Amino acid sequence: MCGFNFEEVYGERRKDFIGVHHVKPLSTLEEEVVINPEQYLVPVCAKCHRMMYFISAKEISQNQEKKSL
Repeated sequence: MCGFNFEEVYGERRKDFIGVHHVKPLSTLEEEVVINPEQYLVPVCAKCHRMMYFISAKEISQNQEKKSL
């Protein structure tokens, strides 16, 4: 989302470090399911992941559109 480079800031040991955001929170699942990672997991840095809980999906989409211009 943001283009943050962990290797540049934290060195070789943190190269390719990434987190994932569950599109549907695991706490909302009522039974065990198989998660399709391409459909339900979004790779994001820790900073962006935290912010996703404070802004709406519409805002995220709008920010992505602005970056692609």
